[in-house]
Amino acid sequence: MVTAQPGICSDRAAPAAEFQYRWADDMTRWFLLVSVVVIVAGCSTKCELNAGLSARTGSGATDCGHAALGGDASSVDACVVTAFKNRVAFVAQYDRQGTDSKVVFGIAADVNGTVTFLLWDGDPSGGSGADPVITGDLCFGPSVNSTQGRDPSTTPPLTCASSTSLGRTCG
Repeated sequence: MVTAQPGICSDRAAPAAEFQYRWADDMTRWFLLVSVVVIVAGCSTKCELNAGLSARTGSGATDCGHAALGGDASSVDACVVTAFKNRVAFVAQYDRQGTDSKVVFGIAADVNGTVTFLLWDGDPSGGSGADPVITGDLCFGPSVNSTQGRDPSTTPPLTCASSTSLGRTCG
């Protein structure tokens, strides 16, 4: 019978101990590799509202357009309402008045009627040049907003019975 001496592994104990160390080394390498890929991917991708909206609609969504701040949003609104009523996937964007940066509100809907609101902020830090961020809300019980005198620069053409914050979806 072979017994292990303190500080020295026996022939039987060596493979198990060696496996534990190799497994830990492999897991550490894997974790580091995944971390680097996530960091690089996160740093190399700017927050783009178009990409965020399109990711929620599936392929072939109707692009209802982009309403400029102070411009006529009626054609964008009409497209959104028509697409929503017909259960056609769509995206739309509306410029909003930011305090100190460009802000764009986006709406995306898929063919199942799932509506998502995203808000892109070009500089959430208050003008110090921070990278853009996107925050969002998932809309439950969406319906057409029929409020008289609705201002498209502040209020979307769809409303929600309730919503859940998605938090920061990018940035």
